[in-house]
Amino acid sequence: MKKLVHNHVFALIAWIVITVVAIVALPNVNQLTREHSAINLPKSDQSQVASALQNDHWGHHQNTTYQVVAVFNNGDWTMTKKDKQNVQKTIDHLEKHSGKYGIKAVTGPNDNAATRKQLISKDKTTEIAQLNVSKDHGTLRYINRQLSSAAKTNGVKTYIARADILNDDFSGAVQEGIKKTETISVIFIFVVLLLVFRSPITPLISLLNVGIAFITSFSIVTNLVKHANFPFSNFTQVFMVIVLFGIGTDYNILMYNRFKENLGQGMDKWEAAREAQHNAGRTILYSGSSILIGFTSLVLAKFSVYQSAVEVAVGVAVLLVLLLTLNPFFMATLGKKMFWPDKKFTGESTSKLWNKMAQSSVLHPIITLVVVFAILLPVGLSYHNHLNYDDADEISNTVPSKKGLLVVEDHFSKGTAEPTTVYIKSKHRLDNEQDLMLIDRVTNQLKKSNGVKTVASVTQPAGSKVDELYVNNQLKQINGQLGTAQSSISQLSSGMQSQASAAAAQAAMSGASPAQLQAQQQSGMQMMQGVSRMSDGLSQGGDYLTGLQNSTAAKDFYIPNNQLHNREFQAAIDNYLSADKKTAKITIVLDSNPSGTRATREIPQITNLVRYSLKGTALRHATVVVGGQSSKITDTKSVAGGDFMRTAAIMVIGISLALILITRSFLQPVYILGTLVSAYMAALSLTHLMTRAFLGRPMLTWNTPFFSFIMLLALGVDYSIFLVMRYRNIDQTKYLPTERIVRAAKKIGTVVIFAAIILSGTFAALIPSGIPTLIEVAMTVICGLIILVIVIPLVVPSTIHLTYPIKSSFRDDEGNRKKQLD
Repeated sequence: MKKLVHNHVFALIAWIVITVVAIVALPNVNQLTREHSAINLPKSDQSQVASALQNDHWGHHQNTTYQVVAVFNNGDWTMTKKDKQNVQKTIDHLEKHSGKYGIKAVTGPNDNAATRKQLISKDKTTEIAQLNVSKDHGTLRYINRQLSSAAKTNGVKTYIARADILNDDFSGAVQEGIKKTETISVIFIFVVLLLVFRSPITPLISLLNVGIAFITSFSIVTNLVKHANFPFSNFTQVFMVIVLFGIGTDYNILMYNRFKENLGQGMDKWEAAREAQHNAGRTILYSGSSILIGFTSLVLAKFSVYQSAVEVAVGVAVLLVLLLTLNPFFMATLGKKMFWPDKKFTGESTSKLWNKMAQSSVLHPIITLVVVFAILLPVGLSYHNHLNYDDADEISNTVPSKKGLLVVEDHFSKGTAEPTTVYIKSKHRLDNEQDLMLIDRVTNQLKKSNGVKTVASVTQPAGSKVDELYVNNQLKQINGQLGTAQSSISQLSSGMQSQASAAAAQAAMSGASPAQLQAQQQSGMQMMQGVSRMSDGLSQGGDYLTGLQNSTAAKDFYIPNNQLHNREFQAAIDNYLSADKKTAKITIVLDSNPSGTRATREIPQITNLVRYSLKGTALRHATVVVGGQSSKITDTKSVAGGDFMRTAAIMVIGISLALILITRSFLQPVYILGTLVSAYMAALSLTHLMTRAFLGRPMLTWNTPFFSFIMLLALGVDYSIFLVMRYRNIDQTKYLPTERIVRAAKKIGTVVIFAAIILSGTFAALIPSGIPTLIEVAMTVICGLIILVIVIPLVVPSTIHLTYPIKSSFRDDEGNRKKQLD
């Protein structure tokens, strides 16, 4: 029993049981990622309010359906009559077998005049069908595959696209990228550890430890997501892999080096393992705790994407427990065999580079700090925070859904694939002449706005004015009818005059008396005067109506009661007014990329224009919100930008508190964090320059600054802690602070350099993923680690010297102490 305890066998048994349970309990990761990786914005944001209105009032409860489009394209050639017939056959097939495909609604290009104008490209090469597919029908991946097969049409290319499909394809691309990253990381770490320890056994043990920590923590995280709705993103898994394998390997190097050194000093394997667990374990615990605090603080973030990074804290917690409990088993059981076939047990080698840099910095601390920050700060401050919020750019152009999006952008307006929708919600019904006139006025004003391609509403369902519903056209018809009436009256007047003359002649011939002739003539004159007055009245009315027809007032919308209830207009009402007729929607197609900077800048202008247009009218108290991709990105910018600064501040404060406890100083955390933040700013700026120069991308993706910051800050602090902990372990009764920090830098430098190489290598494994965000985060972290490896041995020793500037009594006895040491 004593040997079992010495060898930590019970820890091994416990971790075997934990690992088996974790593997058995692991949910379907691909499905979980696709279902829970959507960006969640506050419900009060206008894009979310608009989405709720859409889901509640239109279609087949669209909150329970996926909105996709089937794109039919004949390249750059006009579709033939046969092509069009084939496309229509496909659409008819989808409608006829809607139950098989889970389709709740189909809007085809030939449904009516409005759809012909909106869903058939002007060059006649492309047609679109809009589909609402039930979420209960299956996963998006299944729906995409089924519809892609069903939509295939002879003679034309077909694609299934829209935001839901693109997001699903992005999740799939990330999963494929993770597989590449895991494979490359494992191979890289094995090779580096093989070079460090010159043994194949040590790398295998290290990878086994970290692998168990990852499987266990990831199972915990995914079950929390599945059962407790914890925040999750497409990047959660990949960052857990990178962080755990990176720092786990770094910590193992620290512990194994200590264990190897203890064996070289003649300790037996149990004593060597216990001492390594105590001393190296304390450094690991301190370093890991700072990372743990940093990532745990992200739980206070408001933005779901930022909150999702808190799962890394779960991984770090499990890793720390495992390394400090399972590693002793391997060390105490294997002893020197753990490093077979290497027979040198000298611990880590010293770093001449860090030794020289530390010596130079303590001799000239102020000059060193000025030079370091004079280089870093200008580079960091040169970065301009212009970010790309178009998630479609994360997906390769070879993916079918991305191809479909590009086809729509090429042959329609760029905004056709993701239109913007204005919602006007009133407390009263809107299907009346007065409110319809106001909606039409807003529609016409939106058409004149910059960046707007087309606008469709209840009064203009096809995106253009219906002439019959405007006063000037109605007056034109009335004036035409008045002209006909005037012509008839003129004919009547002429006829009456002829009749009166004939009647007078007949009366004279019949011998009528003069009195009778006079009476007859007087009656005829009165009738003629009446007809003349009628003609004059019609003429004056016609002049008035002609003037009105040419006036500004005649440009207003007016719908007669008989047209309000006709069949054609009711179709527009059903499409653009809600079921209770209290909410109207106006669909806007922008002339630029709906995910681009220009489009998102136009959303606030559109919102303000509509609200201003309704001021002082019957709809002055109506709720006005704008929905769609552009609106969602606008809200994402606002939420993400504001929460980044808030979350960064929380993380800095959390790590500062950890550093105060570790360094037992208030100044050292300020110096360390100042160095980390400066390195981050410089690294981000360098990454921006490299992505523009080598990748042809003028802007970083919107996730890059945040994920780069938390990774570099949380992981970069490790190296400063390694140095400070080694500094604290040197006997302060024998050496001055500056002497201790130089010795510490010399001793720990090699470990830090190898740790930075390993962490850089694991992040470099993200580059083959092909995902721009992962590539840019990797580049930023790698640049930051390189900067830190150069800067830490300059800044920390300088600040130590400035913190303890007074020469103590040890300096007076320096010569004697050197003799004793010699």
